[in-house]
Amino acid sequence: MRRRVKPRFWLLMIAVTLLVFGASYLVSQARYSQGAARLEKARRERDKLILEVNALSDQLAFARTDDYVIRTARDELGMIMPGEVRYVNGAR
Repeated sequence: MRRRVKPRFWLLMIAVTLLVFGASYLVSQARYSQGAARLEKARRERDKLILEVNALSDQLAFARTDDYVIRTARDELGMIMPGEVRYVNGAR
């Protein structure tokens, strides 16, 4: 004698399957959202670092010029060019 499976069993199986697939979908969506947020954060950090590298490259390029050497010698070392006369302010 063979037992007959009732339609309630199949409805329960379909409901459980849909529940499992739904939970799996929600978990994957959450992981995708987290990954997208991390990617956006990494891109912002990369852009910030690129700007910093460009600024440092500009500073390095200027530091290799004669104008930088002259400015540094005048400002930090108090040197003057040949033929120039130094004026000192007595109020300091």
